Amino acid sequence: MTLTSVPPVLQSVHSDPAPESQTSRAHRGPASTRIEAWAVFGVSFVAYFIVAMLLDFKYHSFVGDAVARMANGFYMLHSRDPHLAAVGFVWNPLSSVSDLPLLLFNSWFPMLASHNVAGTTVSSLAMAGAAYQIWALLQEWGLQAAPRLLLTALFAFDPMVLYFGGNGMSEALYLFCMLAAARYLSRWLKGNDLPSLVYAAIALGFGYLERSEPIAAAGLAVPLIFLVTFSRSSENRRLRIWAGLTDVTIFLLPILTAFVGWALVSYVITGAPFQQFTSKYGNATLLANSDQKPTTLHIRLVHEAKAIAYMAPLLVLIVVLALAVAVVRRNIGVAAVVAILSGGLGFTLASYAANAIFDWYRYYILVAPIAVLLVGSLFAVPVRLRMLREQSEPSVVPVTKQSPLALKVAGSVAACVVSVALLGASFPATVMAMTNFNMAPDVVQYTGWFLFPNQHLNVLTIQAKYSYGQVESMSKYLENRHFANGDVVVDNANSCIPNVDTNVTNPRIFVIHNDRDFERALADPLTFHAHYLLVGLASDSDAILGLYPNIARASWVKLVHTFNYPSGGFCNGFKLYKVIGHPTQNY
Repeated sequence: MTLTSVPPVLQSVHSDPAPESQTSRAHRGPASTRIEAWAVFGVSFVAYFIVAMLLDFKYHSFVGDAVARMANGFYMLHSRDPHLAAVGFVWNPLSSVSDLPLLLFNSWFPMLASHNVAGTTVSSLAMAGAAYQIWALLQEWGLQAAPRLLLTALFAFDPMVLYFGGNGMSEALYLFCMLAAARYLSRWLKGNDLPSLVYAAIALGFGYLERSEPIAAAGLAVPLIFLVTFSRSSENRRLRIWAGLTDVTIFLLPILTAFVGWALVSYVITGAPFQQFTSKYGNATLLANSDQKPTTLHIRLVHEAKAIAYMAPLLVLIVVLALAVAVVRRNIGVAAVVAILSGGLGFTLASYAANAIFDWYRYYILVAPIAVLLVGSLFAVPVRLRMLREQSEPSVVPVTKQSPLALKVAGSVAACVVSVALLGASFPATVMAMTNFNMAPDVVQYTGWFLFPNQHLNVLTIQAKYSYGQVESMSKYLENRHFANGDVVVDNANSCIPNVDTNVTNPRIFVIHNDRDFERALADPLTFHAHYLLVGLASDSDAILGLYPNIARASWVKLVHTFNYPSGGFCNGFKLYKVIGHPTQNY
């Protein structure tokens, strides 16, 4: 059956104008390009992994959220009650699930959990994948090797990217998914390549399983996809609308499946579809109960502007130049970057403006790839010229034979100079922000004591500095008491407890919130063979204090030990009580 005999709707949606062999070869490139791709991934991974090992073993700098995400995967395998739902529902599950293959070997290599090596290895791999996606998109845009590698390096070794590539947080997987979605959507926009649209959709679906921001990215991409498909069809208006709706459906199906599926599972197991927003352990509740002072909308908008300016001081100029060049050259691929990445950034900006998230600098990390890719778009080869080159030399991302070597070198040098001029200031500006507690409290808290040992440290940084030593001290004390499995009930929402859970030799001594019988054991410990309660300080986040606010004066428990540390810290103030009666009778 010829293409002309296929219904118009299917032609507009499913046809690929370029022969398969030509398209696939153009995307793969020659052997030298494949070597370059592996080098980008390999060098990036080594850099991030070095950062990870320094943080894990030299500085013992463990971000609370990173450990908690890894610990959720740990509970699925090694807790007293291992089961899939132990992954928890306050955070999206991709980080925790991604750690599982490494955590399978934790019995032989305990540092995978005790030092969060599983989490930081995954973030190193994911951020290296993000660097590869940057490189691949620039390569598909036809950039020469020198500016392509320079721009990739400007992203890969951005201070924020370097740090979050090695600390086990969600940013690495988030960036990887968003950049993969932007790359494949750009490919689809240029060539109407259906598999690329599917890959973009799948990447965004996985992105939602890591963070909530991809919902906004999908919202911006949908009208773009519809309008592009609608304009490409030459049929009547009704068929053009159906073609657009078909492509939109293909694009939305994975992320809607992830959204509805995760909400449905959460509702069935916990009774609430969106625990990340409604749970007392979610960011919204933690923000409401935190010491962060309420601010006005004006102050929050100024903070956002400063954060973006620190990440990319010349971003406004870059955006103006990129959009102007894209219009002149008809480079529609730039629209994918704008839709996907600015959609995710826009979600962050709207959330902080609404006072729904913390003032953490990491939320603005998308500015780094946005700036790099928009600068790269200035040197993208126009689509028509690239098609002509691919027809003459389909196995290479080519340069016309008429272009003398001197002209090619001059163009490459000029692109590198412009790239450095537009992006070079981002490095020192980002470092300035990362060392300013008012701008980046989430970064300074976990790096300030070893990056600036001679400076005065704030309370949170001091707590983070000494917390791992406290974790080791608490873990040894608990191990020396030789508890039986299920002997100690503890709420693992506190930043200290996931670290303790993953450091003790036998984590099955704990009854934790992820266990299916946690509430029953907490309601009547002795009946469920639990003999101790390990209680934190904060009544608004500790389930034990929430149920028994006057436990210090209760007759059915006896204080055994108080974990006091002069430096403060996440583990300071925990109390171990022995249960000597039934709370239903004596409380």
